[in-house]
Amino acid sequence: MEGLSTVDAKRELLQVLESERARIPVAGHLDIRSHLSRALLGTTLCVVVLQIINGAYLVSRGTPIQTRGIACLVEATLLVVSLLITWRVVARETRLEARELDGRLREVARELRGWRGGYADLRLGPQPTVTTYTVRRDGAWRDMPTLLVANGDVVRLVAGDVAPCAMTECATGAELLQGQQLKIDSPVLCWARETPLQAHVAQIAQHHRRTGRSVLQNQMRAVARVISTRVLPFIACASLASNIVIFGVVYKYRHMGVEAILGQTTSSIFPFACALLWPILWVAARTYASANSVVLFDALQRSKTEYEDMADIDEFDVDALPPTKDVRVGIRDVVAHMRWMWTMCDHRNLSRSSNLAETLGAITVICSIDKEGTIAEPVCTPEQIVVPDEQDYAVLDLAEPDLAEPQSGFIADIGWQRFLPVLRPLALACAHDSGVCAMAPNSAHRRARALRGPTATQTACLCRVARGVGFTSSDLANYHVERVAMVTAPKRSASFVATVVRTTDAQSLHVLSDGNVELILGACLDYFDGTRVCALDDRTVAMYYALYLNALQQDLQCLAYAYRPLRLPPNVEWLFDSSSKVPARVELRVDDEDESQDQVVDDEFGSVDLPAHLTQAARLAQLRAKPQVTDTSGDVDYSPDMLTHLATEENLLRDAVTEQIFLGLITFTYEPKTDVCDFIEDLDIAGIRFVYFSASGGRQSKSFADRLGLETDWNTCILLSSADGAQDIGYVEDHDIKARLPRGIHNIREHLRDVDDIPLQVSLFAECTPSATREMIEIFQENGEVVCCMGSALAANTLTFAVCDLAVGVEPIPHFNRAKDVLLDHENDGSMSTPGALVTQYALGAALTCIPCPLFLQHDTSLYTLMQVVSEARWMVGCMQQAGLLLLLACVSLALVNLIAAWCLLPALPGFMAMWVLWIAVPVLSATLLFVPHDESIMSTMPLKNHAHVSDMSRFSVYAVIRMAPVVALTLVVYTSALQSMLPLSPPLHSLSSTFSRLDWLHLTQDQQWALLGAQTYAMVAFVFHAICVSSTMMQRTRTLVEFVPVRNKVWVCGSFACLALTFAFAALLLAFGRVRVDRVPWYTYAVAFAGPLVLLPLQEFCKMHDKKRWTRFQKLAKLEFKTKLGLHSPL
Repeated sequence: MEGLSTVDAKRELLQVLESERARIPVAGHLDIRSHLSRALLGTTLCVVVLQIINGAYLVSRGTPIQTRGIACLVEATLLVVSLLITWRVVARETRLEARELDGRLREVARELRGWRGGYADLRLGPQPTVTTYTVRRDGAWRDMPTLLVANGDVVRLVAGDVAPCAMTECATGAELLQGQQLKIDSPVLCWARETPLQAHVAQIAQHHRRTGRSVLQNQMRAVARVISTRVLPFIACASLASNIVIFGVVYKYRHMGVEAILGQTTSSIFPFACALLWPILWVAARTYASANSVVLFDALQRSKTEYEDMADIDEFDVDALPPTKDVRVGIRDVVAHMRWMWTMCDHRNLSRSSNLAETLGAITVICSIDKEGTIAEPVCTPEQIVVPDEQDYAVLDLAEPDLAEPQSGFIADIGWQRFLPVLRPLALACAHDSGVCAMAPNSAHRRARALRGPTATQTACLCRVARGVGFTSSDLANYHVERVAMVTAPKRSASFVATVVRTTDAQSLHVLSDGNVELILGACLDYFDGTRVCALDDRTVAMYYALYLNALQQDLQCLAYAYRPLRLPPNVEWLFDSSSKVPARVELRVDDEDESQDQVVDDEFGSVDLPAHLTQAARLAQLRAKPQVTDTSGDVDYSPDMLTHLATEENLLRDAVTEQIFLGLITFTYEPKTDVCDFIEDLDIAGIRFVYFSASGGRQSKSFADRLGLETDWNTCILLSSADGAQDIGYVEDHDIKARLPRGIHNIREHLRDVDDIPLQVSLFAECTPSATREMIEIFQENGEVVCCMGSALAANTLTFAVCDLAVGVEPIPHFNRAKDVLLDHENDGSMSTPGALVTQYALGAALTCIPCPLFLQHDTSLYTLMQVVSEARWMVGCMQQAGLLLLLACVSLALVNLIAAWCLLPALPGFMAMWVLWIAVPVLSATLLFVPHDESIMSTMPLKNHAHVSDMSRFSVYAVIRMAPVVALTLVVYTSALQSMLPLSPPLHSLSSTFSRLDWLHLTQDQQWALLGAQTYAMVAFVFHAICVSSTMMQRTRTLVEFVPVRNKVWVCGSFACLALTFAFAALLLAFGRVRVDRVPWYTYAVAFAGPLVLLPLQEFCKMHDKKRWTRFQKLAKLEFKTKLGLHSPL
């Protein structure tokens, strides 16, 4: 059966992608129909209408020409233009956000269409984090990720495999349903009747939802709601009411009522209408922040330097900041990527739909949903060697490998050399398994002859054991591998590898076996303790079987080793097909269905329930059941008559792998990847909780969690499976101290409501199914947590990625994007940044799995990369908060200036000056706050949760009043003093209001209009100058000017000078053609303006000092709540 060709499979997959991708809906975060959008739009339209009415009235009734009327009409036009521009930008941004996921699918389709058919052969063993199937492609068997299996493929399934889709057995025609697990005696070939990718994309369309609003967005909405429902109505109503009263009581000219009432009221709310352009500023800021995060993330992944603590950091300081790489991101690179993101759909990082920078900066939980290849090494490493020691066994701990001295001792125990007699045959088996790697310590540590078996330990390299005992390449040259056999048991996902080797000198044959402990013990009659061969009785078998079960409980993998000399008559080697490169398949019949025959064996550690087929009686009975043929030679195991009876190689191998001599065990463990344990420890400093979702039982999960450095004592693990059909028996009283922990995902919400919040504080969940993991992530989000999820890019994690706030796909195996038969024209990192970047089937499968993932970690990338990007994003989000605060304060301050000016019976500042301030000057100052130098201490603060946003609104309102009051007062003083000096006849300052109230505003002379414009210009310049002073105190929320000198921000220095220079130029342009007597402005006007910072800055620092006290208190309480886990250590 030839199956499909690569071209046919690509055509089928592309057809599915094209037909299904349009079904994935994505809603944008910028909702133009929200309450805030309607309030802003309504305010703007109201201002536009009032400005047109006021302007038309002034132009038609005013004599001489009142330039204020023309200005009103121009301002109304500019507001309409800004409305159209904002509408266009927001609509485009929403459209680009909605197209991001579709754009990623298009990009994957483009990569698939250009795929050259490169296949990587990584000789993978079975790994939970890598789901592949053996598929017939182009006439060869290939390992294929699930999502690249196509309708019409021929798939080889073995015992324990799960059908990836609806299938039909080629031999029998039996139907298999998707998800059905096979219980078969031998591998079967099946036709794929569906394409799994179709159901995959359909599930994404069903379960995908847009990322919730970020913490920053919710904070902005809370503040904007207060502004739109309280501040704006108050100012509008107060202005309208006061203007009506003033007009009725003070003004004597009835025909100026339109300007006195409508015009003055419009001026008071005009600054809020100018906020219509701020959504564009928001889009620009978040685009810049996301571009900065992406460029930094890519630079860190390309950097090959290691993460190291700074020289002045004490390694024993628990509060020391996490290490970082000294990688500087150029502003040109950030701006270039920002320009690309501004105009294009960001299919690379989904920055819009995921709120990339804002979510990174607000992460409170980082969870791992996989182990192997994600937070642990993809291949397990040997940890202990267990060898017989007379009537007992000895456990030898392997030492940490020393790459600098590969010949150093490999066993940590003192006096281990006395076990060399039993270690030599075991190490010989390891040397043959490891092949050339045994003599090349710097090569990749994976078996040279790894077979696709049911356990990952059968791919682990044991070259350290072989080298440690003393085997060299010359020693291996004395042995020739005659045959390799995979020995399996029907309907059991267990096997062992039997290698038949022949010595080149004596021509003797040996069988070296390693694999499943239970099968090996069942095939052995004796054991070797280093001095003699002893009978393997029930007590000894029970001892090793109990050790094996205990190792499984401790999340350890085990391989058993056995040996048998094989003596054959001369000239019968033809029975072994040594030229075949395909391992022989041998089945052993294991009769273990009758559990009533199990035997309870007592030893010094307790009783062991020994399976019936492992008892000595059952093993001897199996020996007696063999065909008995008289042996006449006496010095061989198989006489010619017996060989004639066995007839075939398979029968001979089946007989040869029995009656073996047991040599010992090797235990394996999945070691955490480099920096993972330190990364988890440093997350606590940053106020981020690490959560591990394990599919294993509670004991196994705790064992691995202990290696990660997580808490594993009382009440620290929650089982998400229900009590029915669970892997574990539940919470054991003597171990978990009567813990009142919920059992099952369905009880978590009830426990949170009625008992305590322990489920939100533990870092370990066991017996997790994908659906339970997704629901627990949703529970985290319901309680205000911002969840970042890490998982394998080659496992079925797509739906889990889709429900979390930020998903990070991890390359579970190294070099999975390299194929020997494909040469690249360019260097690439496996991303879709450049055409043709996805080279192998694994890279394409990872791209399809990671469709919802904004970020993708390469296998050798340290997790500290993610932490450094989070640190940068946190700082950027803080800068965006300060920038938004400056804009808001300027807007409200300007509105209050106009309101109080009306109360003083003076005309308000014109709208075009408000536009200059709120569209140019203050936005420039706000933009410079995004370039405040990064402070590493940001990773020692606790992040805010995504609920109860700005709960202390009254306190922040008081801060705003204190901060705005000096700016408003100083601006009004400059305005009134300049107006008093510039008006003809220069009335006394105390009578300025009464003088101006007696004027007919529709008939102001040219000199009076120029004097008014000159005073308003002075007020505008003073306002901008004071805004610059305020911005100097907003580099950091709680640090004083002494602790954080503003000139450290070079961009702010240049922006401030540019802002002030442009404002002076704009003022000069306004006054260039008029008769403004600048020389008449008194000195104290300038003194008030330039000496204003002496009053302004101390008040700003006072607010920051008070806020710092509250912030410090909040941080202490948050850290206390984060680190104090009363329920975890105290039984309830």
